[in-house]
Amino acid sequence: MLNWNRIGLHILFWAVYLPLNALLSNALFGYNGPFEAAFGRALVAEGFSLPVKIGLTYFVFYRIVPLYLERSKWWRMLAILLLAFSVSILAYRAVMVYAYRPMFGRIDETAFWEARYFLLTAFDCFITLAAACSIKFVRMQYESVEIEKQLIREKLESELGFLRAQTNPHFLFNTLNNIYALARKKSDQTPDAVMMLSKIMRFVLYECREARVPIESEARVIGDYIALEQLRYSARLRVQYDQNIDEPGCLVAPLMLLPFVENSFKHGAGASTGPAAIEIELNLRQRSLNFSVKNTVEPDAPPAPSGGIGIANVRRQLDLLYNGRHRLEIEQKEHFFSVLLYIDLS
Repeated sequence: MLNWNRIGLHILFWAVYLPLNALLSNALFGYNGPFEAAFGRALVAEGFSLPVKIGLTYFVFYRIVPLYLERSKWWRMLAILLLAFSVSILAYRAVMVYAYRPMFGRIDETAFWEARYFLLTAFDCFITLAAACSIKFVRMQYESVEIEKQLIREKLESELGFLRAQTNPHFLFNTLNNIYALARKKSDQTPDAVMMLSKIMRFVLYECREARVPIESEARVIGDYIALEQLRYSARLRVQYDQNIDEPGCLVAPLMLLPFVENSFKHGAGASTGPAAIEIELNLRQRSLNFSVKNTVEPDAPPAPSGGIGIANVRRQLDLLYNGRHRLEIEQKEHFFSVLLYIDLS
């Protein structure tokens, strides 16, 4: 299929080249007479030589350049290039002596072999070829950079898709464990827990297909998850969840905050038998997101892992999606474990 944009650019190049080279020839060779007449004569001369130069240029583009890119065939490339250049010079001289000159006087066949004209012809062909090849190589370099960028984007998108696919089963596994614990107790709250899980899974399965979701949706699913967990721990767990959002429609990557909340329940209330507390705060001001999770821990409890599947997954997603625009601080002291996350969503 013809690429008309590319064909148009090639036509434009030669349309610009023709008068510019005619002006250069007029300046170098100093055609006699008024400028208009001299320029017209130079333009006609360029018109006669142009097919030869076009033939040489595209022969180099489509036969020599592929050999250059293969690298291992540079001797063959050099030999073909010298042969093509020599044939083009002879064709150029033949056109000028036997086609162009008769328009302005008699044929001087001895001029065909004059070394001076051969040098000027070689110089003209070289300049033309150099200009065309420079543009081609710049375009090839630009396309190579764009292809490399596209490959990097596709690799990152593939990795991000894998991370998200890994997050969902991990989240579902932890949630089903909670419902299993309620079912073992034959709790009357088990149906409510299943209903809450249904709401959360609707978010995970449908809304999380998008690359970004409104922050209010992420905040809502955090609230649903807290309600589900509180059914399991009942009165011994105190949870405080505060939201302060000035732009509910501001977009954020889905399930970016929930793993930290999961972690606080698992290694806070889940790792203790006595009273426990969790404080969660979500603030969004002028597209600056500040999210903090703080949970109590037993004084003699081992350090909570900060590099488990969920947290390690989120760390990598933050690096991919908000590189240079986020800050994550995880700290454990004697009585509490805290997470502070800042993301610039602008």
